[in-house]
Amino acid sequence: MEKISFFSADFRDGRIRIGNKTYPAGTFAAHLLNQYYKNDTAARISAYVMNNWAVQKSLTKGYLNARLLKKTGEDILEILNALPKLKPFNQFDIESERQLISETFTEENGDYIVEYFRRKSFILAMDDGAIVNDLSPEYDEDLFNGAEELLSLIWQKLYFYDDISSQMREAFDGLIEFCNRLDEAERFDEPHLLPIALDIFGNEKLDITSEFVAMRKTAKSKTMVTARRMFFDNYYSFVLTDFFEGLHYGHYPRRCPICKRYFLMTSARRQVYCNGTAPYTLKGKPITCRKYAARMKEKELSEGNPINPIYKSRYSAIRVEQKRSTITAEFAAMARKVAKEYWQKAKYDDNYANGQYKADMKRENLYMETDRRLKQK
Repeated sequence: MEKISFFSADFRDGRIRIGNKTYPAGTFAAHLLNQYYKNDTAARISAYVMNNWAVQKSLTKGYLNARLLKKTGEDILEILNALPKLKPFNQFDIESERQLISETFTEENGDYIVEYFRRKSFILAMDDGAIVNDLSPEYDEDLFNGAEELLSLIWQKLYFYDDISSQMREAFDGLIEFCNRLDEAERFDEPHLLPIALDIFGNEKLDITSEFVAMRKTAKSKTMVTARRMFFDNYYSFVLTDFFEGLHYGHYPRRCPICKRYFLMTSARRQVYCNGTAPYTLKGKPITCRKYAARMKEKELSEGNPINPIYKSRYSAIRVEQKRSTITAEFAAMARKVAKEYWQKAKYDDNYANGQYKADMKRENLYMETDRRLKQK
């Protein structure tokens, strides 16, 4: 059976080129994690395989319902409506594939194959002498060759579209488990991540053939370099090759706790949050998940820091005393300034915060320092 032309890609230096676009290795594994449930991509693809199975079963037994063949083609066309949402299918000529399916899965072709089966069964029932002497009027070389070529194409498409759904699920489950076990690794590099990946996916043989090709180093470069061009029989082999190629270069998928999306890390750093847009805003403006997390952490630390209640309490007391005219506006302004200085010092000096800060913020000590500064003016 011929290789599925959908899956061929060039691999070099941790990048994958498909057509005229290049991606960091591991991009397609991370994309599958995000796209599996989004827009019901997986569900829409898996919903149209029942007739596919029925046609495969009947062909195996040597018969075919022509109308069922047409219905199977219509189901594949529905799969093609969802398939472009899944990379790398968005890079390929889906319309040409749609036309091929429409022209192949027809009642006319179904009737053609039924006639082929009828004649073939008649010939198989003949005795050896009749076959040797070519006494069968049922044999038509053009019909037989055409039908066998058509059957080869139909089988290829049936296998391909039947497998996508199960392959998506198998790859998705394995990648989810890998992301859930990331914290088992001491470092996020190939020596530490590879054992986890092999424990999940095993040393499974993938359906791949490859050749070496020359390609330009960059889009504008005149220099040619060597790359591996890989051909894939199925989607699962493609995604796992992308995933392991990424691991080789230190790329790995992980989930952002803020937006819940998966992103591709391209270094061994323990970065927790992605650089994508957070589902929240800051002062009405978009903010990245990393910046949002930093702000939330800063706020959490600030709200839980014991130096803050002391400062807020003293600041409030100064305002009340000024309102009651027990201190002047000038004295209140200086007292607030001194209190803020103490508070800011405590934020950056743990020894001060845990020791002298509380004493300095007492009313008598704060006002003593305030009075001293006012006299020096």
